[in-house]
Amino acid sequence: MSQFKVCVTDARHTSYDIEKEAIEKIGGELVLCNCATEDDLIAQCADADALLLDQAPMTAKAIQALKKCRCINRYGVGYDNVDVDAATAAGIQVTYVPDYCAEDVSDHALALLLCCLRQIPLRDRKIRQGAWNIHETGFRLKGKTLGLMGFGRIAQALARKCVGFGFEKIMTYDPYIPDAVCEKAGVIKASMEDVLAQSDFISLHMPVTPETRRMINAETLALVKPTAILINTARGALVDDAALAKAISEGRLLYAGLDTHGKEPVSADCPYRELEHVFLTDHTGYSTVEGVIELKTKSAQNIVDVLTGKAPAYPVNHLG
Repeated sequence: MSQFKVCVTDARHTSYDIEKEAIEKIGGELVLCNCATEDDLIAQCADADALLLDQAPMTAKAIQALKKCRCINRYGVGYDNVDVDAATAAGIQVTYVPDYCAEDVSDHALALLLCCLRQIPLRDRKIRQGAWNIHETGFRLKGKTLGLMGFGRIAQALARKCVGFGFEKIMTYDPYIPDAVCEKAGVIKASMEDVLAQSDFISLHMPVTPETRRMINAETLALVKPTAILINTARGALVDDAALAKAISEGRLLYAGLDTHGKEPVSADCPYRELEHVFLTDHTGYSTVEGVIELKTKSAQNIVDVLTGKAPAYPVNHLG
C-alpha cells in the first residue's frame, strides 16, 4: 500500500511522468483526476495527502472537505483559484512556482507585440482569402515608448530583451518594486497615469488583486494614445473586456494581443472574436518544452518536501 496519495486535480498535460517518478520515490501514488468544480474536488480528492492543482477552484468548501491533505501545490505563478486563508486555517501548506516561466512569457509578450505591430495574423488570414496590398497602420519599434504595468520577473525579462530594439524609453508602474531595481534595469518608474498616457506599447504583468482587478477599464483606456497597442500575458481579470473591445472598435486603441482572458476557454460570444485588431492566443505563454519541465519538476519537489517534513522552496503561506 502506498504511503502517500497525491492527486493531480485537473489533468491537463499529456504526461505526468516527472511527477509520478518524484512521488513514487517517496513511496507515494500519483492519481490523475478530472475536477472542474468544488464538488468534483470533494468527490475525487478528499482523501489525498497532497494535491497538484491546475485550474480547479480550490474554495474554502473544497478545502474543508480534505481529510488529511498537507500540501496544495498550484501549477503556476499565480494562485488566484486557491483560498489561501482557508488552507492556512486548515493547516495546509500552499506552494507554487513563481520563477519558472519568466523567459517563456516574456518571449510570448514580445511575440504578441510584434504580431500587433506588423499585423502578422491579420495579414496571414487575408492573404489566404486572396487579398494583397493590405493597408493597415504599422509603426517601427525604434523611438517608441514601452510601458510595463508591473515590474516583476517577467517584466524585467521583457525589458532586458527589449533594450536592443531602440526604444526611446521603457517605463513601468509598480509601487511595490524598489526604485533601485528599476534604475539598474534602465527603466523609468512612473505613475500608472503617466505610463498609460505616454506609452506606445503597454504590456500587463501584474497579479490580480482587489487593487488591480479590471485596472484596464473605460477610465484608464481614456488615457491611452489611439495608436497604442495593449498586450496581456498576465491575467484576464486585469482587463474589463467590454471596455477594451469598445475602445478598439471605436478606434481609441490600435491593437491588442491577449494570451489571458476573463473567461477561459474563450466563449462563443466573446466580443474579441469579431474584432480584426485583436489577436488571441490560448493562455500558453508559459508553454515551452523547457518551461513545462521546470514547472513539473518544481511542483513535484514542493510536494515531496512537504510530505517528507522539509520546508518547501516556494511557500505561499506560512503555517504557525
